[in-house]
Amino acid sequence: MKLRKLGNTMNLKGKRVLIRIDGNVPVIKGRAQDGPHGRIARSAVDINWLSQRGAKVIVMTHLGRPNGRHISAYSVKPIAKRLSGLLGTRIQVMRSVIGKDVERAIEKMENGEVLLLENLRFDARESENDEGFAQELARLADVYVNDAFAVSHRAHASLVAITSHLPSYAGPLLAQEVAVLSRLEKQAKKPFVLMLGGLKMTTKLPIIERFISDLDNLLVGGALANVFLVAKGLSVGRSVYEEASVESARTLLRTHGDRILLPLDVVVVRSLRKDAKQREVAVEEIGETDRIVDIGPRTRKLFQETLSTAKTIVWNGPLGYCEIAAFCAGTRDVAKVIAHQTGSTTTIVGGGDTLPVIEALKLADKYTLLSTGGGALLQFLAGESLPGIEALTM
Repeated sequence: MKLRKLGNTMNLKGKRVLIRIDGNVPVIKGRAQDGPHGRIARSAVDINWLSQRGAKVIVMTHLGRPNGRHISAYSVKPIAKRLSGLLGTRIQVMRSVIGKDVERAIEKMENGEVLLLENLRFDARESENDEGFAQELARLADVYVNDAFAVSHRAHASLVAITSHLPSYAGPLLAQEVAVLSRLEKQAKKPFVLMLGGLKMTTKLPIIERFISDLDNLLVGGALANVFLVAKGLSVGRSVYEEASVESARTLLRTHGDRILLPLDVVVVRSLRKDAKQREVAVEEIGETDRIVDIGPRTRKLFQETLSTAKTIVWNGPLGYCEIAAFCAGTRDVAKVIAHQTGSTTTIVGGGDTLPVIEALKLADKYTLLSTGGGALLQFLAGESLPGIEALTM
Protein backbone atom coordinates (compact mmCIF):
# COMPACT_ATOMS: atom_id res chain seq x y z
CA MET A 1 0.00 0.00 0.00
CA LYS A 2 1.54 3.30 -1.15
CA LEU A 3 0.48 6.39 0.74
CA ARG A 4 0.96 10.05 -0.11
CA LYS A 5 3.28 11.10 2.73
CA LEU A 6 4.66 14.40 3.98
CA GLY A 7 8.29 14.67 2.94
CA ASN A 8 11.12 16.28 4.92
CA THR A 9 11.89 18.50 1.93
CA MET A 10 8.35 19.87 1.62
CA ASN A 11 8.20 23.63 2.19
CA LEU A 12 5.51 24.23 4.82
CA LYS A 13 6.56 27.69 5.98
CA GLY A 14 3.51 29.93 6.22
CA LYS A 15 1.21 27.13 5.03
CA ARG A 16 -2.03 26.47 6.90
CA VAL A 17 -1.85 22.76 7.74
CA LEU A 18 -5.02 21.05 8.93
CA ILE A 19 -4.04 17.90 10.85
CA ARG A 20 -6.53 15.25 12.01
CA ILE A 21 -5.41 13.54 15.21
CA ASP A 22 -7.16 11.14 17.56
CA GLY A 23 -7.38 12.92 20.91
CA ASN A 24 -10.27 10.74 22.05
CA VAL A 25 -9.04 9.78 25.51
CA PRO A 26 -10.87 9.51 28.86
CA VAL A 27 -11.35 12.84 30.65
CA ILE A 28 -11.61 12.75 34.43
CA LYS A 29 -12.26 15.95 36.38
CA GLY A 30 -11.28 18.04 33.39
CA ARG A 31 -7.99 16.26 32.85
CA ALA A 32 -7.18 14.20 29.75
CA GLN A 33 -5.99 10.75 30.77
CA ASP A 34 -3.05 10.37 28.40
CA GLY A 35 0.28 8.83 29.37
CA PRO A 36 3.78 9.47 27.97
CA HIS A 37 3.04 7.18 25.03
CA GLY A 38 -0.67 7.94 24.73
CA ARG A 39 -2.52 9.09 21.63
CA ILE A 40 -2.21 12.82 22.36
CA ALA A 41 1.44 12.52 23.40
CA ARG A 42 2.35 10.75 20.17
CA SER A 43 0.36 13.19 18.05
CA ALA A 44 2.18 16.07 19.74
CA VAL A 45 5.46 14.88 18.22
CA ASP A 46 4.11 15.34 14.70
CA ILE A 47 2.35 18.61 15.53
CA ASN A 48 5.68 19.92 16.81
CA TRP A 49 7.36 18.69 13.61
CA LEU A 50 4.96 20.81 11.56
CA SER A 51 5.32 23.80 13.87
CA GLN A 52 9.11 23.70 13.69
CA ARG A 53 8.86 23.93 9.90
CA GLY A 54 6.93 27.18 10.14
CA ALA A 55 3.46 25.81 9.41
CA LYS A 56 0.33 27.32 10.91
CA VAL A 57 -0.97 24.16 12.52
CA ILE A 58 -4.75 23.72 12.80
CA VAL A 59 -5.55 20.61 14.84
CA MET A 60 -8.87 18.78 14.72
CA THR A 61 -10.15 15.81 16.68
CA HIS A 62 -13.30 14.33 18.14
CA LEU A 63 -14.01 13.49 21.76
CA GLY A 64 -16.69 11.02 22.78
CA ARG A 65 -20.06 10.76 21.07
CA PRO A 66 -22.00 14.01 21.42
CA ASN A 67 -24.11 13.01 18.38
CA GLY A 68 -24.11 16.39 16.67
CA ARG A 69 -24.88 18.43 19.79
CA HIS A 70 -22.69 21.01 21.50
CA ILE A 71 -22.19 19.43 24.94
CA SER A 72 -19.70 21.14 27.23
CA ALA A 73 -18.65 17.83 28.82
CA TYR A 74 -17.25 16.84 25.43
CA SER A 75 -15.31 20.04 24.79
CA VAL A 76 -11.73 19.53 23.60
CA LYS A 77 -10.33 21.98 26.18
CA PRO A 78 -8.69 19.16 28.21
CA ILE A 79 -6.98 17.99 25.02
CA ALA A 80 -5.66 21.52 24.49
CA LYS A 81 -4.25 21.55 28.02
CA ARG A 82 -2.48 18.27 27.42
CA LEU A 83 -1.07 19.44 24.09
CA SER A 84 0.00 22.75 25.59
CA GLY A 85 1.95 20.98 28.31
CA LEU A 86 3.64 18.67 25.80
CA LEU A 87 4.53 21.41 23.32
CA GLY A 88 5.44 24.02 25.91
CA THR A 89 3.31 26.65 24.21
CA ARG A 90 -0.19 28.10 24.45
CA ILE A 91 -2.80 26.35 22.33
CA GLN A 92 -5.71 28.50 21.22
CA VAL A 93 -9.03 26.62 21.43
CA MET A 94 -11.91 27.63 19.22
CA ARG A 95 -15.50 27.66 20.48
CA SER A 96 -16.71 26.10 17.25
CA VAL A 97 -15.51 23.84 14.46
CA ILE A 98 -16.12 26.14 11.50
CA GLY A 99 -17.37 29.67 10.91
CA LYS A 100 -16.22 33.28 10.64
CA ASP A 101 -14.67 33.34 14.12
CA VAL A 102 -12.51 30.35 13.23
CA GLU A 103 -11.48 31.88 9.90
CA ARG A 104 -10.54 35.18 11.59
CA ALA A 105 -8.46 33.39 14.23
CA ILE A 106 -6.56 31.46 11.55
CA GLU A 107 -5.89 34.67 9.60
CA LYS A 108 -4.15 36.07 12.68
CA MET A 109 -1.94 33.02 13.25
CA GLU A 110 1.83 33.40 13.13
CA ASN A 111 4.08 30.78 11.55
CA GLY A 112 4.61 27.90 13.97
CA GLU A 113 1.51 28.60 16.05
CA VAL A 114 -0.97 25.86 16.93
CA LEU A 115 -4.76 26.18 17.08
CA LEU A 116 -7.31 23.53 18.09
CA LEU A 117 -10.80 23.38 16.60
CA GLU A 118 -13.71 22.39 18.84
CA ASN A 119 -15.01 18.81 18.82
CA LEU A 120 -15.68 17.70 15.24
CA ARG A 121 -18.65 15.62 16.35
CA PHE A 122 -20.47 18.70 17.62
CA ASP A 123 -21.48 18.90 13.95
CA ALA A 124 -23.59 15.91 12.89
CA ARG A 125 -22.25 16.20 9.34
CA GLU A 126 -18.85 14.90 10.47
CA SER A 127 -20.11 11.35 11.02
CA GLU A 128 -22.16 11.55 7.82
CA ASN A 129 -19.03 12.16 5.70
CA ASP A 130 -20.83 15.24 4.39
CA GLU A 131 -19.21 16.96 1.40
CA GLY A 132 -20.47 20.40 2.40
CA PHE A 133 -18.92 20.09 5.86
CA ALA A 134 -15.67 18.83 4.31
CA GLN A 135 -15.56 21.85 2.00
CA GLU A 136 -16.02 24.21 4.94
CA LEU A 137 -13.14 22.53 6.77
CA ALA A 138 -10.98 22.63 3.65
CA ARG A 139 -11.43 26.40 3.35
CA LEU A 140 -9.47 26.78 6.56
CA ALA A 141 -6.22 25.33 5.18
CA ASP A 142 -3.77 24.81 2.34
CA VAL A 143 -2.76 21.25 3.20
CA TYR A 144 -4.49 18.33 4.96
CA VAL A 145 -2.72 15.67 7.05
CA ASN A 146 -4.33 12.53 8.50
CA ASP A 147 -2.30 11.38 11.51
CA ALA A 148 -5.13 9.46 13.17
CA PHE A 149 -4.77 5.75 12.39
CA ALA A 150 -7.05 4.87 15.30
CA VAL A 151 -10.12 6.42 13.61
CA SER A 152 -9.23 5.77 9.99
CA HIS A 153 -11.72 2.91 9.85
CA ARG A 154 -14.47 5.57 9.98
CA ALA A 155 -15.82 7.12 6.77
CA HIS A 156 -16.12 10.60 8.28
CA ALA A 157 -15.80 14.02 6.68
CA SER A 158 -12.52 14.92 8.42
CA LEU A 159 -10.96 11.66 7.23
CA VAL A 160 -12.41 10.90 3.81
CA ALA A 161 -14.49 13.63 2.13
CA ILE A 162 -11.93 16.33 2.92
CA THR A 163 -9.25 14.62 0.82
CA SER A 164 -11.15 15.64 -2.33
CA HIS A 165 -10.73 19.33 -1.51
CA LEU A 166 -7.11 19.73 -0.34
CA PRO A 167 -3.68 18.29 -1.11
CA SER A 168 -3.78 15.39 1.36
CA TYR A 169 -1.06 13.35 3.06
CA ALA A 170 -0.51 10.67 5.68
CA GLY A 171 1.19 11.97 8.79
CA PRO A 172 4.30 10.25 10.22
CA LEU A 173 2.41 8.40 12.98
CA LEU A 174 -0.18 6.98 10.61
CA ALA A 175 2.42 6.15 7.94
CA GLN A 176 4.55 4.22 10.44
CA GLU A 177 1.63 2.08 11.62
CA VAL A 178 0.57 1.24 8.09
CA ALA A 179 4.16 0.39 7.06
CA VAL A 180 4.73 -2.03 9.95
CA LEU A 181 1.33 -3.71 9.60
CA SER A 182 1.72 -4.02 5.82
CA ARG A 183 5.05 -5.81 6.27
CA LEU A 184 3.32 -8.24 8.59
CA GLU A 185 0.89 -9.15 5.83
CA LYS A 186 3.61 -9.68 3.23
CA GLN A 187 6.47 -11.32 5.12
CA ALA A 188 5.78 -12.42 8.66
CA LYS A 189 8.85 -14.32 9.84
CA LYS A 190 8.24 -17.66 11.47
CA PRO A 191 7.58 -18.88 14.05
CA PHE A 192 4.56 -16.57 13.87
CA VAL A 193 2.50 -16.28 17.07
CA LEU A 194 -0.81 -14.46 17.45
CA MET A 195 -2.00 -13.85 21.03
CA LEU A 196 -5.53 -12.64 21.64
CA GLY A 197 -7.38 -11.69 24.81
CA GLY A 198 -10.24 -9.38 25.70
CA LEU A 199 -13.90 -10.26 25.48
CA LYS A 200 -15.42 -10.14 22.01
CA MET A 201 -14.93 -13.18 19.80
CA THR A 202 -16.91 -11.48 17.02
CA THR A 203 -14.23 -8.77 16.58
CA LYS A 204 -11.33 -11.25 16.75
CA LEU A 205 -12.74 -14.05 14.59
CA PRO A 206 -11.97 -12.36 11.21
CA ILE A 207 -8.30 -12.01 12.25
CA ILE A 208 -8.10 -15.60 13.43
CA GLU A 209 -9.64 -16.87 10.20
CA ARG A 210 -7.32 -14.73 8.09
CA PHE A 211 -4.06 -15.79 9.75
CA ILE A 212 -4.72 -19.21 11.26
CA SER A 213 -3.25 -21.14 8.32
CA ASP A 214 -0.01 -19.13 8.52
CA LEU A 215 0.33 -19.21 12.29
CA ASP A 216 2.56 -21.51 14.27
CA ASN A 217 0.47 -20.86 17.36
CA LEU A 218 -2.62 -18.96 18.45
CA LEU A 219 -2.54 -18.18 22.17
CA VAL A 220 -5.92 -17.35 23.69
CA GLY A 221 -6.56 -15.73 27.08
CA GLY A 222 -8.98 -13.40 28.81
CA ALA A 223 -12.72 -13.83 28.40
CA LEU A 224 -12.02 -14.86 24.80
CA ALA A 225 -10.58 -18.14 26.10
CA ASN A 226 -13.83 -18.84 27.95
CA VAL A 227 -15.62 -19.31 24.62
CA PHE A 228 -13.10 -21.99 23.61
CA LEU A 229 -13.27 -23.72 27.00
CA VAL A 230 -17.07 -23.92 26.71
CA ALA A 231 -16.65 -25.21 23.14
CA LYS A 232 -14.53 -28.03 24.61
CA GLY A 233 -17.35 -28.92 26.98
CA LEU A 234 -15.81 -27.36 30.10
CA SER A 235 -17.60 -25.23 32.68
CA VAL A 236 -16.48 -21.63 33.15
CA GLY A 237 -18.70 -21.03 36.19
CA ARG A 238 -20.05 -17.47 36.29
CA SER A 239 -17.42 -16.13 33.88
CA VAL A 240 -18.49 -13.99 30.92
CA TYR A 241 -18.24 -15.21 27.33
CA GLU A 242 -19.96 -14.69 23.98
CA GLU A 243 -22.44 -17.52 23.83
CA ALA A 244 -23.19 -16.89 20.16
CA SER A 245 -19.53 -17.57 19.28
CA VAL A 246 -19.24 -21.03 20.84
CA GLU A 247 -19.92 -22.84 17.58
CA SER A 248 -17.25 -20.78 15.77
CA ALA A 249 -14.76 -21.71 18.48
CA ARG A 250 -15.76 -25.36 18.18
CA THR A 251 -15.11 -25.26 14.44
CA LEU A 252 -11.68 -23.68 14.92
CA LEU A 253 -10.72 -26.31 17.48
CA ARG A 254 -11.84 -29.06 15.14
CA THR A 255 -9.91 -27.72 12.12
CA HIS A 256 -6.87 -26.05 13.74
CA GLY A 257 -6.82 -27.34 17.29
CA ASP A 258 -3.19 -28.48 17.03
CA ARG A 259 -1.97 -24.86 16.91
CA ILE A 260 -4.42 -23.26 19.36
CA LEU A 261 -3.08 -23.00 22.91
CA LEU A 262 -5.72 -22.43 25.59
CA PRO A 263 -5.28 -21.91 29.34
CA LEU A 264 -4.30 -25.02 31.30
CA ASP A 265 -5.11 -23.32 34.59
CA VAL A 266 -6.76 -20.08 35.66
CA VAL A 267 -7.13 -17.72 38.60
CA VAL A 268 -10.69 -17.64 39.92
CA VAL A 269 -12.58 -15.55 42.49
CA ARG A 270 -16.12 -15.51 43.84
CA SER A 271 -16.59 -11.73 43.44
CA LEU A 272 -14.99 -9.02 41.31
CA ARG A 273 -13.44 -7.13 44.22
CA LYS A 274 -9.76 -6.23 44.34
CA ASP A 275 -9.45 -7.89 47.75
CA ALA A 276 -11.32 -11.05 46.68
CA LYS A 277 -9.62 -14.31 47.61
CA GLN A 278 -7.84 -15.77 44.57
CA ARG A 279 -7.50 -19.48 43.82
CA GLU A 280 -5.47 -21.17 41.10
CA VAL A 281 -7.32 -24.12 39.57
CA ALA A 282 -6.98 -26.35 36.54
CA VAL A 283 -9.52 -25.53 33.83
CA GLU A 284 -11.23 -28.87 34.51
CA GLU A 285 -11.83 -27.82 38.13
CA ILE A 286 -13.65 -24.48 37.68
CA GLY A 287 -16.61 -24.36 40.09
CA GLU A 288 -20.16 -23.21 39.41
CA THR A 289 -19.73 -19.98 41.39
CA ASP A 290 -16.19 -19.21 40.16
CA ARG A 291 -15.29 -16.24 37.97
CA ILE A 292 -12.14 -16.52 35.84
CA VAL A 293 -10.06 -13.34 36.21
CA ASP A 294 -6.58 -14.32 34.99
CA ILE A 295 -4.48 -17.09 33.47
CA GLY A 296 -2.75 -19.39 35.95
CA PRO A 297 0.99 -20.08 36.50
CA ARG A 298 1.16 -23.17 34.26
CA THR A 299 -0.49 -21.22 31.43
CA ARG A 300 1.87 -18.27 31.90
CA LYS A 301 4.83 -20.62 31.60
CA LEU A 302 3.38 -22.25 28.47
CA PHE A 303 2.69 -18.87 26.84
CA GLN A 304 6.11 -17.48 27.81
CA GLU A 305 7.92 -20.50 26.36
CA THR A 306 5.96 -20.23 23.11
CA LEU A 307 6.54 -16.48 22.78
CA SER A 308 10.26 -16.76 23.55
CA THR A 309 10.93 -18.71 20.33
CA ALA A 310 8.74 -16.58 18.03
CA LYS A 311 10.08 -14.28 15.30
CA THR A 312 6.76 -12.48 14.77
CA ILE A 313 4.37 -11.71 17.61
CA VAL A 314 1.02 -9.93 17.32
CA TRP A 315 -0.87 -9.31 20.56
CA ASN A 316 -4.29 -7.74 21.07
CA GLY A 317 -6.27 -7.76 24.29
CA PRO A 318 -5.51 -8.44 27.98
CA LEU A 319 -5.31 -11.98 29.33
CA GLY A 320 -7.15 -11.16 32.53
CA TYR A 321 -9.64 -8.75 34.08
CA CYS A 322 -7.18 -5.86 34.02
CA GLU A 323 -9.72 -3.29 35.18
CA ILE A 324 -8.54 -4.53 38.58
CA ALA A 325 -4.73 -4.57 38.92
CA ALA A 326 -4.77 -7.65 41.14
CA PHE A 327 -6.15 -9.69 38.24
CA CYS A 328 -3.59 -8.52 35.69
CA ALA A 329 -0.49 -10.52 36.66
CA GLY A 330 -0.62 -12.79 33.61
CA THR A 331 -0.92 -9.85 31.24
CA ARG A 332 2.04 -8.12 32.90
CA ASP A 333 4.17 -11.25 32.68
CA VAL A 334 3.62 -11.80 28.96
CA ALA A 335 4.07 -8.07 28.24
CA LYS A 336 7.59 -8.34 29.69
CA VAL A 337 8.40 -11.45 27.65
CA ILE A 338 7.24 -9.85 24.39
CA ALA A 339 9.21 -6.66 25.12
CA HIS A 340 12.34 -8.74 25.72
CA GLN A 341 11.90 -10.36 22.29
CA THR A 342 11.90 -7.06 20.37
CA GLY A 343 14.93 -6.73 18.14
CA SER A 344 15.27 -10.33 17.10
CA THR A 345 11.47 -10.48 16.77
CA THR A 346 8.85 -8.20 15.23
CA THR A 347 6.50 -7.35 18.10
CA ILE A 348 3.15 -5.67 17.43
CA VAL A 349 0.90 -4.79 20.34
CA GLY A 350 -2.47 -3.07 20.22
CA GLY A 351 -5.72 -2.52 22.05
CA GLY A 352 -6.70 0.29 24.40
CA ASP A 353 -7.04 -2.02 27.42
CA THR A 354 -3.40 -3.14 27.24
CA LEU A 355 -1.80 0.31 26.92
CA PRO A 356 -2.24 1.37 30.59
CA VAL A 357 -0.65 -1.93 31.69
CA ILE A 358 2.29 -1.46 29.34
CA GLU A 359 2.82 2.15 30.37
CA ALA A 360 2.75 1.21 34.05
CA LEU A 361 5.52 -1.32 33.34
CA LYS A 362 7.49 1.39 31.45
CA LEU A 363 7.60 -0.86 28.37
CA ALA A 364 5.76 1.37 25.88
CA ASP A 365 8.88 2.03 23.79
CA LYS A 366 10.02 -1.61 23.86
CA TYR A 367 7.94 -2.95 20.97
CA THR A 368 8.32 -2.76 17.20
CA LEU A 369 4.87 -1.16 17.09
CA LEU A 370 2.60 -0.10 19.91
CA SER A 371 -0.49 0.61 17.85
CA THR A 372 -2.76 3.55 18.63
CA GLY A 373 -5.67 1.67 17.09
CA GLY A 374 -8.34 -0.52 18.64
CA GLY A 375 -11.08 -1.12 16.10
CA ALA A 376 -8.89 0.22 13.29
CA LEU A 377 -6.12 -2.25 14.11
CA LEU A 378 -8.54 -5.19 14.19
CA GLN A 379 -10.07 -4.11 10.89
CA PHE A 380 -6.65 -3.68 9.23
CA LEU A 381 -5.45 -7.08 10.46
CA ALA A 382 -8.68 -8.66 9.24
CA GLY A 383 -7.82 -7.42 5.74
CA GLU A 384 -10.73 -5.00 5.60
CA SER A 385 -10.54 -1.57 3.96
CA LEU A 386 -9.98 1.50 6.15
CA PRO A 387 -11.67 4.43 4.37
CA GLY A 388 -9.38 7.09 5.86
CA ILE A 389 -6.30 5.26 4.60
CA GLU A 390 -7.75 4.35 1.22
CA ALA A 391 -8.36 8.07 0.64
CA LEU A 392 -4.60 8.67 0.87
CA THR A 393 -3.39 5.91 -1.44
CA MET A 394 -1.48 6.86 -4.57
